[in-house]
Amino acid sequence: MARLRFRFDTPRPAATGVMQRIYDTAATGWQDGITRLGFLDAYAQLMQATPPTKRARVMDVGTGTGAFAAAWIAAQGAPRQLTLLDLSPAMLEAAAARLPAARSIAAPVGATLAETPPQDVILCAHVIEHLEDPARALTWLHDHLKPGGLLVLALSQPHWCTALVRWRWGNAAYAPDTARQMLSSAGFTEIATHPFTSGPPSRVSCGYIARRP
Repeated sequence: MARLRFRFDTPRPAATGVMQRIYDTAATGWQDGITRLGFLDAYAQLMQATPPTKRARVMDVGTGTGAFAAAWIAAQGAPRQLTLLDLSPAMLEAAAARLPAARSIAAPVGATLAETPPQDVILCAHVIEHLEDPARALTWLHDHLKPGGLLVLALSQPHWCTALVRWRWGNAAYAPDTARQMLSSAGFTEIATHPFTSGPPSRVSCGYIARRP
């Protein structure tokens, strides 16, 4: 299967539409799938390592079914405001059912977000590796944080198991050293790597916490 990407800086309606349909179709079984693979446990582990941030404005970018945001709430408590961003309406519907107090925005990474203030925390799990220009996406995330804000990121990493995932989803994969350099180039500091410790997530993914200075 050819890798499907869409540019961050130039609209690609056809590619974006294809990606949206893929995730709309996958939405029904998505939560069960990531649960079986151990990603809910991995996300919980990452959120428990995140510095406490009380009454924060939190945005989950590429929220899917809301699993990353739910892990944040379980570890940190209810945020002051929670915004869910995803290009798939079906995924957003599933996330909103799980997190009914959240505000939902159907848009890709890189969209202009009207009336959305700078965030205290941005969550972003397995999104950057699907974008043609991940550097610009990370800059967008940086710019939507308030100074001192945190980015909590999960990102695919190289492994033979990842090749199976890439065959289905067409995503890239970044070694931790490369990911840290990308985050630094986007302006983030205090970059910490948090490897997942068990199951498929320990092989195909890695967690990061970084701060906008």
